[in-house]
Amino acid sequence: MLMPDHARRFGAIARSVRPLLLASCLATAGCKTYVGTTATSFLGHVRNNPDPNARYLAYSKLGSSDAYDSDEQKAEAVRTLIDKFEKGREPIATRAVICRSLGELHDPRAHDTLVKAVSSPDAVIKIEACRALGKVGQSADATVLAQVMATDNLEDARIAAIEGIAELKTSDPRIFKLLVDSMEHDDPAIRLAALGALRKLTGKDMGTDPGPWRTELKAQIAAAASPDTRVPQDAPAPAEAKAIPELLRRP
Repeated sequence: MLMPDHARRFGAIARSVRPLLLASCLATAGCKTYVGTTATSFLGHVRNNPDPNARYLAYSKLGSSDAYDSDEQKAEAVRTLIDKFEKGREPIATRAVICRSLGELHDPRAHDTLVKAVSSPDAVIKIEACRALGKVGQSADATVLAQVMATDNLEDARIAAIEGIAELKTSDPRIFKLLVDSMEHDDPAIRLAALGALRKLTGKDMGTDPGPWRTELKAQIAAAASPDTRVPQDAPAPAEAKAIPELLRRP
């Protein structure tokens, strides 16, 4: 049950921003760097500017849909962002902001790159990739994020995975069960994120007690416990799909 524990909640929120401190420092430095106002200018800096702060700022600005004059220009930016991320030559914080921009552009071509980035050993990349996958992924990608939510050692990554799941509009009963169970997690930040995801996915608000949610989602939760529950046909790659169903069927 969610309790009014403000001190712990603020502590959890503070912990969640730690991996982004490096990115914030770069962004602050980038504020003193002029990279123009158009996608053409941003792409030029991304490709040619030797200053990592300028490139960071340009990557960030490429995440704004308002920067583009045409769909073709936006597609070019998406291809460039994917290429720059997969080459792995940029600093960690910059690769994280590339994930963020790919998510903001909502282009499905970024899907495979973001699925791989969710497994990154670098926390800040994983966190941004989880949120971005929620914006460009398919409903079946909820199982990828659920694995992070259920098993990752980093609280910030689990919260980001929950937030990503909330964007995917999944109807997978196993996901609903996992979210309701997470409302009883020891960490108040996890409980709060799970509640927010349930509200967003269902369009309902059954309060902060998991009991009414279990009653409301009784059919879905029962289906999640059934051995007949299967991963959808458009689920992740076979190696991932094999492990995830058992994980989500655990009581």
